[in-house]
Amino acid sequence: MNGIKEPVLLIDPSELIVLKANNAAVDLLGGGKRKAITDKPLQAHYGNGQFLPDTMLPLFQDSFIITTSIPGTKTLIDFKASRININRKPVLLAIGKTIEKKQSLKLQLQHLEKEKSLHEMKANFMSMTSHEFRTPLTAIASTVDLLETRLQMDGLLNSFYQHNISKVSGEIFNLNSMLDEILTLSKIVSNNYEVKKTAVDVEQVLNYLKFQYFSERKDERVLNVKISGEPRKIFVDKSQLSKILTNLISNAFKYSVKKNPSIQLSYQKNKLVIKIFDYGIGIPVKDIPHLFNSFYRGSNVDHIEGTGLGLAIVKTFTEMNNGTIDVTSEENKGTTFTLTFRYEGHI
Repeated sequence: MNGIKEPVLLIDPSELIVLKANNAAVDLLGGGKRKAITDKPLQAHYGNGQFLPDTMLPLFQDSFIITTSIPGTKTLIDFKASRININRKPVLLAIGKTIEKKQSLKLQLQHLEKEKSLHEMKANFMSMTSHEFRTPLTAIASTVDLLETRLQMDGLLNSFYQHNISKVSGEIFNLNSMLDEILTLSKIVSNNYEVKKTAVDVEQVLNYLKFQYFSERKDERVLNVKISGEPRKIFVDKSQLSKILTNLISNAFKYSVKKNPSIQLSYQKNKLVIKIFDYGIGIPVKDIPHLFNSFYRGSNVDHIEGTGLGLAIVKTFTEMNNGTIDVTSEENKGTTFTLTFRYEGHI
């Protein structure tokens, strides 16, 4: 690799970690320091051997542009990537070329148009898929309900039928939830989501969700709620807040299989801080930077169902409502999500 004059990177295709870099890449991206870029996530911007904030590569494609800033200069590098195998392991070989100033604007526009087209295609596909699957799922659900009613009328609804009908109904519910997430994300991607903010009583929303979705569980676990401070309303979209809390609480139940998850509302001087705690498997440190990316799932949750869309939607809805979200986690001990919303009049 060091015999190649152009910058070259070897990248892990699953986690987008830079595995190796030749001397040219180290000079341009790492300020001459190899450790500044290897064994770290691929960035969209580098500056004198330092990552610039909030610059994770948003959508990896077969070609991508990296910006590198050295005091007094700014350079764009156009990388072309291809998949190869090294010791039977797949890697991405990315070879870069410095873009001349006259070409840079044109090339950036081409990349933006390509990304816009891909986003539109993804949004249309997701929307179409959600609607097409909804019809047969509704038919299946209706048939299962009729079957259960008939078996009950005929006195044949024994424990065997009840158990299996319950399993089918549960899977139908899971599929409908996934389709809801896909449809929601398609609206977000196509900028087709209207935010309707009103003064919202968070405790009222939480009590409704707790009763509607998180009570009378078969495993007898409950959601523990703790409230401190003087309650005040926040100015948010009530429907989006419900989706945010439903997703995070559902995850807390899903990943904390033995202990009761909990939620804490802390009414502070100028803001409401909401913390959702679980005591489950935790999130590996390497996964946390990617956690809110669409379709991304943690490396330790292969045995747990999910689409990888929920947290992307949560983050988007939180930011749409002028809120913030943070996560802290420790493997095998649990995870805490922290939401912050300012009160009406303090935004």
